[in-house]
Amino acid sequence: MEPLALAERTAERCPRCDRPLLDEAGRELRAIDLRYERTAEHQHERFLQLLLIGVPVALVLAIGLSALHLAAVAVAPLVVVVHLIVVRAWLVREAMRLLGTARRRFVRWLARLGFLWIGVPGYGLAATPLLGIVPAVATFAGLTAAVHAYTSWSLTRESQRAPLAGWEKALLWGLALATLVALAGLAVLVALLGWSATAIADWLASR
Repeated sequence: MEPLALAERTAERCPRCDRPLLDEAGRELRAIDLRYERTAEHQHERFLQLLLIGVPVALVLAIGLSALHLAAVAVAPLVVVVHLIVVRAWLVREAMRLLGTARRRFVRWLARLGFLWIGVPGYGLAATPLLGIVPAVATFAGLTAAVHAYTSWSLTRESQRAPLAGWEKALLWGLALATLVALAGLAVLVALLGWSATAIADWLASR
C-alpha cells in the first residue's frame, strides 16, 4: 500500500513487510490487489453472519407464510425483493464496487434473474402447510450461498484480470430469453382469460 523506490520494486519480496511483490502470473501486485483479498475475507464473514441471523428469520417467515395458504404465493415476490436487497446491501456491496463495469452488470443481472426463477417458486412453496417450510428456508440459504459464491469467484477473476467466462454469458442470455418467453406466455394467458370472461358475460347477458 506504500510507494516503493524503483530499486525496491525490482525485488521479489517487499523489503519492508516481506510480502511478495508479484502475483502468481509474475505481474506486479497493485494496491487494489490487497483490497481484493480483504474484501473476500470480509464478505465471507458477513456471509456466515447473514446465515446465522437469516436462517432463523426465514424459518419464522416460512411458518407465517404457511398460515396464509394460497395468499403466500402473492407474498412470495415481496419476500424475494427484500431478500435480494439484503444480499446486495449487506453481503456483496463492497465486492461489487471492485468489479469492472461489465462484470458488475453480469453479477447484478444474474442475481436478479436467479432470485426470480428460484426465489419466487421457493418462497411460494411455503403456501403448503408444514411441508413448504423446508423449501422456503432452503431457498434463503441456497440463494444467499449462490450469490456469495458467484461474487467471490467474480472477485477472484477480477483480481486475475480475466475476462468474462463463456458460461456466464450463455447463462445470462438464456435466463433473459426464458424470462421474456415466460412474460409473453403470461400476457397471452391473461388475454385469453379476459376474453373468456367477456365471452361468458356476453353469453349470460343474452340469455
